[in-house]
Amino acid sequence: MKLSRIAIATTLLLVVAAGALFLFFFERFSEEVDLGYGAEARRNPFLAAEQFLERIDIPHRRADNIAVVSALDESDALFLASSSQIYNSDRLWELMDWIERGGQAIVVAHSSGGEHEQDLLLEMLGLEVATGDLDLYFNQQVREMFGEDASKLQDKTISELMREHNRKLAEPEAGSEDVQKDAADAGDAPARDPDVDPDRLINLTSDSGASYALYFNPHKVFTHEMMDQGADTDVNGSPLHWVPFQRISTQAPLVFYEYGRGRLTLMTDGELWHNHRIGEFDHAYFLAHLVGERSLVMVTQPRFDTLGNLIKRYALEFFVAALLTIAAWIANRSRRFGPLIAPPASARRSLLEHIRACGHFYWRHSRGENLYEQARAPLLHKLCGQRQNALTAEQCRQLSETVAALTGLSASDIFHTLWGEAPRNEDDFTARLRSIQIIEAAL
Repeated sequence: MKLSRIAIATTLLLVVAAGALFLFFFERFSEEVDLGYGAEARRNPFLAAEQFLERIDIPHRRADNIAVVSALDESDALFLASSSQIYNSDRLWELMDWIERGGQAIVVAHSSGGEHEQDLLLEMLGLEVATGDLDLYFNQQVREMFGEDASKLQDKTISELMREHNRKLAEPEAGSEDVQKDAADAGDAPARDPDVDPDRLINLTSDSGASYALYFNPHKVFTHEMMDQGADTDVNGSPLHWVPFQRISTQAPLVFYEYGRGRLTLMTDGELWHNHRIGEFDHAYFLAHLVGERSLVMVTQPRFDTLGNLIKRYALEFFVAALLTIAAWIANRSRRFGPLIAPPASARRSLLEHIRACGHFYWRHSRGENLYEQARAPLLHKLCGQRQNALTAEQCRQLSETVAALTGLSASDIFHTLWGEAPRNEDDFTARLRSIQIIEAAL
């Protein structure tokens, strides 16, 4: 019992000593780990732009679709994430009428590459979206991988580029420790101005003197048949001005259209104000410059009412229409009051006319002989039995005289009726059938 108490006390002392040593030598430190965009930023690529507008006190709100134009004031600004949201000519001219009254619209040109796809806004302005000049040196992804050596690798294939890149990674470089140290000191934050050739930047100067440096992805650009003849042209009596690249005057990523008292701004790069690029160069400040002191309405993810919402919204109209339909059906099916019109008499012909019509039909189709044979066959069977085909001419005449005594007909008429050839005209056919009826009645 005494030994157990000593063991317990010793164990407790060791635990306390270990805890004291751990707390004495333990050093707390914090480390920030980039987990990427949050759920809201992944759902809304313009979240950073909205937060920037809130920070500089520019009022903004979201709208479901282009139908919001009818409720906009002339002092508002509208942002459309795709020109395809202008889906018919009524919406197009509703937008243009609002711009003419003083509205400011910012639209990203839609370019899916479909051959039969129609963009009403671009067609009205005579613009087309084409593929820009994407050589190796200006490819941002390749420059990030190879750095300044990218300009020396333009004539190499993709496999050669990858082997070159893997070789550089495998070779130890002099002063690599210093480079890693400098990178650690600088942190992992991306540079505000990525490594982009200056000739690819668009430099704009506002009326107030403020300058904006913008980088539009050159993958998609605007083209116009008048672009190589100047900096602007006339469309529907209003000036259309484009901002081309410095070295390529026939390709422009940005277009301004002054219409009435308002302005339409068209651009090809829809990611200029996305979360991962709004902090580059002067993209955010250019957005604030376009909006100015207006209230911005953003249509980024268009949504339309479902059938259930439409039914809820117009429930009264649906109910009234259903009642009117039921009332009209009841009125159509209900009994009318007043005297009824007598039904017209059905047109009928006598049995004799019907027989005559059938006879003419069969006679015109050369069926008279067949009908005649079928009419006298039962009579011959009744008179001769099974011997009708074995009778001689003399026996047939004797039998005709016997039948003539019973019917009152001549023996020659009975002979021709029973054993003669089929009639060749309608009168003979009728007379033969009448003789058959008289013989049947007498027998």
